[in-house]
Amino acid sequence: MKRLSPAAALALAAAFVILFDAVVVMAPHTLAEPDPTPRSSPSAIPASATSALAAAVFTFTLPIETPPPPWASMLDQFATPTLEPTPKPTAKPTPKPTMRDTVWNARTYVKNRVGAKGYNCINAIWTAESKWNPRAGDPNGAYGIPQALPGSRMAAFGSNWRYSPLTQVKWGLWYINSRYGSACAAYTFWAAHAWY
Repeated sequence: MKRLSPAAALALAAAFVILFDAVVVMAPHTLAEPDPTPRSSPSAIPASATSALAAAVFTFTLPIETPPPPWASMLDQFATPTLEPTPKPTAKPTPKPTMRDTVWNARTYVKNRVGAKGYNCINAIWTAESKWNPRAGDPNGAYGIPQALPGSRMAAFGSNWRYSPLTQVKWGLWYINSRYGSACAAYTFWAAHAWY
């Protein structure tokens, strides 16, 4: 026995429904009491109803919605999404690196300014004077790593002169260069006099 396709089975079922509806509509007329007007055949269905029924059976089409195949949803994941154009990034200015205000960085700053030989001369002076302590002071009023006298002279290089190693060594380098001309000349004077 040959199986019907789903579409053919659905069309056949629809035809039976229409035929059944026609019988239900027409049957009461045939079972009712006879009409006083004569007819050729009391049990016959009028020809107009028969042709309308036949036309309805043969011209009736039912829209069939077929479910999508199971692999259709899998294709969605491979579909190319429509993307908005990526805006061109704007270049941000690179911030200028700043040194952290530590004694280590203050030592590095001095070495970069005066070189290894000059650093050795300054290191000998400032190690003896303050041990590179930015809060070192003496009874005479000298203060900080370079032992500025008075300490407030370093305020010309920054308002943070009381605790900033970088501000203090910047002032100390300026003082040595302006008074002695070089770090090692300052060391020679300091070695002879124990102050500078």
